[in-house]
Amino acid sequence: MKILLSCLSFREFTGSELYFYELSSAFQKAGHDVSLYSPFVDLPLKDKTSGITFPSRDDIDKESYDLLIFSHGSVTWNYIKNVNAKKIINVVHSEVLDLEQPIQSEKIDLYVGIRPSIVNYIVDKIGSSNKPVKLIYNPFDTSRFNPQRGKKKKSIKDKIVLFPGSLDYLRYQPLKYLLDLSEKQNFKVLHVGRNDYTTVHPNFTTQEPVWEVEQYYKQCDIVSGIFLGRTSIEGLLCGKKVLQFDVDKEGKIKKVYWHQEDDLTKFNKHTVAANFVNE
Repeated sequence: MKILLSCLSFREFTGSELYFYELSSAFQKAGHDVSLYSPFVDLPLKDKTSGITFPSRDDIDKESYDLLIFSHGSVTWNYIKNVNAKKIINVVHSEVLDLEQPIQSEKIDLYVGIRPSIVNYIVDKIGSSNKPVKLIYNPFDTSRFNPQRGKKKKSIKDKIVLFPGSLDYLRYQPLKYLLDLSEKQNFKVLHVGRNDYTTVHPNFTTQEPVWEVEQYYKQCDIVSGIFLGRTSIEGLLCGKKVLQFDVDKEGKIKKVYWHQEDDLTKFNKHTVAANFVNE
């Protein structure tokens, strides 16, 4: 199949960008002709790709595709709405970000939510539309994230909660919750990713975003994140306990709970890619 993927940005190691990296690599591995269009393509993420082409906006309007998969609402849709594709799928990554509102157009053949709560969000948003909505989870490279590669090093004696992801307004209250809890239960909080705040606390350490994030899963006992996003799933795949936060669109905590999944095969990127192709 000739497949076009499109997203707002393809340059950093953030959740939605890594989503399209993993999906594109799985499609390419399966033998498909894969292109990715984004108005912002750059290092370091672009350097990680292999066999993927990055056409210009003019190029995509001249081509025909079997499948077009896109995210990031009207911002991306305005770039690609005239692309000729046999099937168009709108993937929604968040139920609290305005950027992720589903596009309501007759051109859309299928809506996909990456977790159950987003499927419900899409259904509420599109109302009486007869277009199908499906749950297809985030794609992961399970050769990188698995219990063997995530086993904690014996040399690390501290109890550590790993809190990866962009530390923005959605994660700030969960971080405060963890730091307050760390004083009572004597553990360290290790953050990895972009940090929009200056947080000083004796139990807190922050690291810059890196590709080789697996090294930090080897240091922790527990993984914590918001919703069922990349952080929680990476933790589950690495055999960690996962303390998960649900927040509202202002970042206020709605729920704190231990998240568990019985079937982890649904997160394998090759399984995810096959779900799209077989639709």
